[in-house]
Amino acid sequence: MHESMAADHHFSFVPIFSFLLSLLTTIVSCNAGKVPRFFIFGDSLVDTGNNNYIFTKAKANVEPNGIDFAPSGGRPTGRFSNGKTFLDVLVDEFRAACYPPPYLGLGSNDGTLCGVNYASAGGGILNDTGSIFIGRINMDEQIGYYCATRQKLISSLGEEKASELLKNAIFPIVLASNDFLDNYYTPIIGKYKYVPPEVYVEQLIERYKLQLMRLYNLDARSFIVWNVPAIGCMPLERGLNYLSYGGNCDEEMNRHVLIYNRRLKDLINELNSKLPQVMVLYADIHHMFDEVRHSYKHYGFEVVDAACCKNEGPIVDLLPCGEKSTYCQDRSKYLFWDPYHPSEAANILMVERLMDGDDKNIYPFNIRRAMKLLGF
Repeated sequence: MHESMAADHHFSFVPIFSFLLSLLTTIVSCNAGKVPRFFIFGDSLVDTGNNNYIFTKAKANVEPNGIDFAPSGGRPTGRFSNGKTFLDVLVDEFRAACYPPPYLGLGSNDGTLCGVNYASAGGGILNDTGSIFIGRINMDEQIGYYCATRQKLISSLGEEKASELLKNAIFPIVLASNDFLDNYYTPIIGKYKYVPPEVYVEQLIERYKLQLMRLYNLDARSFIVWNVPAIGCMPLERGLNYLSYGGNCDEEMNRHVLIYNRRLKDLINELNSKLPQVMVLYADIHHMFDEVRHSYKHYGFEVVDAACCKNEGPIVDLLPCGEKSTYCQDRSKYLFWDPYHPSEAANILMVERLMDGDDKNIYPFNIRRAMKLLGF
C-alpha cells in the first residue's frame, strides 16, 4: 500500500536534473568567488543556542555539552553535541567566515556576514509539536523570525540587494524528528492512538509544503532538506522500549518514518519541477545512519546502540546529557553523543557523504556539485 501511494507522486529524475542544471549554470557568474550565507531552520540537531534565551526544558547549555567544541574552548554553547553539529561542519566546507549566530542572540548583527540560525530544540513542522518541553520555536515561528531578518536586510541594503543576497544564500532545514518523537509518539497523549500514520504523514507534508512555499516567496531559492533518520534506533527509544523490544530498535516507529521520507522526497521532486529558479536537495540521513549502524566498525565506530554521555541507573539512556552525567573518554568511537543526538564524529562523517556521496546519500546530486554549479 505504501509503495503504491508513494509511486503516484513520483516525478521523473531526468527532466528535474536537466532543469536544475540549466538553472544553476545561469547563476554561477553571480556567485563567483563568494562565500554563501546560511539561513538555518530546524530542531536540536542544529540548534546552536536559541533555546538558551527561552524558558524551556530543552537546553544544552551545561557541561559536558560542547567539550570538544574548539571555538568555545570546550564550554557549552547550546549545541546538543560534544562538538560541532553537522551544519557547523557543512559551514566549514564552504569556508564561511563564521558560524551563523542564533537569532535570539544576534544583538546588532543583521545576518549579512554569515547568515542566521533560527533552529530550536523541540521544534517541529506542526505548532503543537514539542509541547512537553514547554518553550520551543516551531517552524512557523522560525519563518516569522526570518521575515524580521529579511525586513532588516531590506532596511539596510535596499530591497533589490537584500533580495539578491537571500536568493544566493543556502537554506538548510532539519525537521520532523520531533513531530514523531514529541507529538505522534508522545507517551500517554500521542496522536498514534487515534490518527493512522499515513494520515499524520500527509498532515506533515501539507504543512511543510506551505512553509517551504512561504520561504520561496520570501526569496529563498537554494534548499537542503534533511529527512528523518531511524529514530526508533536511538538510545532513547531503545531505553524506553527495553521491556518491549529487549533494547532493540522500535521498528514500527521506523516504518512510519519511512512513509514520511518517501512523501518528503515526492514533495522535493514536485518543488524542483514546478518552481522557477529553485534548487532543493534531499539529504538522506536515514540511509547514511542505517549504513553506519550495520557496518560501524568499517567507519571507525565501536558503539552505535548507546550514548557516550549518559546517566547512571535503569534510566541510563533516557535523560539528557547534563552536569551529573558521565561520558566516554574517546568520543570518536561513539555514534551518539547523548540519547538523542549524534556525536561530532558522526556529524563529520555525515557531511562527508553529503558533500561527495551518490544519490543514495543526497538527491538529485551532492553538495560538492551544487557548490560548483552555484559558483561557490
